[in-house]
Order: sequence, then C-alpha cells, then structure tokens
Amino acid sequence: MNFYGFYGNERAKEYLNSAFARHSFPHALLISGERGIGKKTLADIVARALVCTGDDVPCGSCNSCYKAKNGTHPDIIRLGGDNDTVKVDEIRALKRDALLRPNDGERKVYIINHAEAMTHQAQDAFLKILEEPPLFTFFIILCYNLSDLLPTIISRTAPVTLSPLSDADMGRVIAEKLPELSSDKRDELIKTSGGVCSFLIEEKNHEFTDIAESIANALCSCDELKIFREFAVLEKRDRDTLLGVIDELTVIIRDALVISSGAESSLISLAGRQCSDRFATAYSTKTSCEIINLLTAAKASCMQNVGVAHIIGSLICKLAYIAANAASKG
Repeated sequence: MNFYGFYGNERAKEYLNSAFARHSFPHALLISGERGIGKKTLADIVARALVCTGDDVPCGSCNSCYKAKNGTHPDIIRLGGDNDTVKVDEIRALKRDALLRPNDGERKVYIINHAEAMTHQAQDAFLKILEEPPLFTFFIILCYNLSDLLPTIISRTAPVTLSPLSDADMGRVIAEKLPELSSDKRDELIKTSGGVCSFLIEEKNHEFTDIAESIANALCSCDELKIFREFAVLEKRDRDTLLGVIDELTVIIRDALVISSGAESSLISLAGRQCSDRFATAYSTKTSCEIINLLTAAKASCMQNVGVAHIIGSLICKLAYIAANAASKG
C-alpha cells in the first residue's frame, strides 16, 4: 500500500500491507487514537486503496482514486461529523445500503467517524451488519476511546491503535514539509506537537492559543467574573474548539510548572513564555497540577460526547473555586 501523507506507526502499516498482500483484508477495521493523530488520514488512504483499480494502491491516477480524492466516489460513504451523534436510524439506513452492490467497482466502504458518539441503540443495530457483512462491504471505524464502544463491536473488528510519532519521525516530516525552518523552530515544533503529526503539517490555529491565553490571564487575576467571561466564549463553540483550547491551556500551565522548577530549557512554547510566567507566580505547583488534572478530565468528557456547555459549566465552577482559594491565600 502507498501510505503517502501518513507518517510513523510502522506496525500499523505492516499489518495493513500484509492483509492486502494476502487478500484477507478485514471487513471491519477499528482505528483508535487521540485527537489529531492521523485516524482520518489513514482511513482515507485505506478507503482509496480498497476502491483503487491501479497497481500500487492507492495509485492516485485511476478514475476511482480521482473520485475518492475529490469526495465524489459513490462507494465511499461517510457517517458521523465532528459534532454529530450517529443515531439508530442512520445505522438502519446503512444496513439497507450495505446489502446493495457497489456502484462503480467491486467494493463499498463505509467510514464511521467518532464512533464513540453512536448511541447504544445505534451500536446494537450496527452489530448485526458487522456479524455478517456482504463480501463487497467494508467498514472503517474511527474512535477516540474504545471504552465507549460495546465489547461485542470491538470483538468483531480488527483493531489498529495509532501512537504519537517519535522525535525522529517528526524531524523527517518537518524536513519534508517545512524545509526552511531553523533548527530552533524545528525543535520547538517537535516539543509542541506532543507526537501528533497534524500540529506539524497544518497551520496552527492561533484562535485556540488566543482564547487559552485569555483564560490563563483570567485565572491569574483570580477574578471569578473574568474567568466566567473568558470561558463563556466557548459555550457556543464546537467540540474541536474546546479540545484545542484545552490542549493550549495545558501547555501554558505545563510550562508554568517547568518555570517554577527552574528547568526552562524544557519549555514547550517559547512564544507563550510571558503567560506561563504569570501563571507560575499566581499558583503553586500543587494547584497548577490540580488544574491540569481538571483539564485532563474535561478533555476525556469531551471525547466521550458529553455536552460542551455541561463541560464548560463544570470547569468554570471548579476553576473559579480554585482561583478564589488562591486569592484568599494571597
């Protein structure tokens, strides 16, 4: 298989290559891993490979690859958006459609994004088509947390768990995608990425950083009203925005801990140094760790499809309480 655009995870590549070579590709592939790690990229490559009519799949040159790349291939069907719950009616429609022969070629591929967002009724309905799929039907299931899927679904799929990239792998990605970068900037990007390749090859969303810095400054002020106002900005935003802001806020606080320890060479984000400095002054190491734990729990809830407004409301209450305690201790 041609894995152009998907980096690292050599064991996953070896498994998929072997399955294709043996003509025994699983009818249900379960790709799991953290946000931004490359699940969608790998799913697209596998889907294109399954419908490709060329030799080195996906060849990128045949008519099927052209349609797949442009999102117009009739036999690659996608369910589940970034903020959508996959309901039982959608799965029932999928089951009916999955029994029909492909339109263009020999295979039909369904990509189910954010499978953890499927309702339990939807998962139960999906289980039936997983047990006895037609020979021409393939499923690629993407999931953050396997614990949110029924064990019976997991047992009927071939799992592929993606891991963060090594520093060496990310160094190769940077050399390919951003060859003009200085060595200092390259090293900062590698540290900032946390092994997640999308942070290296996509333009960083500065909106996430700006919101996170505003929240951090509000926390440093220990002003409950300011904390409420800055977090309230997120209440009407989507799940990915909340996750992005949580990641950026965690980096700021992590660097504050590094500054407090004196190990400044280990800073992740040199650009956010001033904000981290203020946070290190405002909060003790113990309190900063407590806040990071709250953010980690909020991120887990977000990935488990808990409502964004509920997550933010809970965070506001807990962080305002921590800030008030910090202010009282002076």
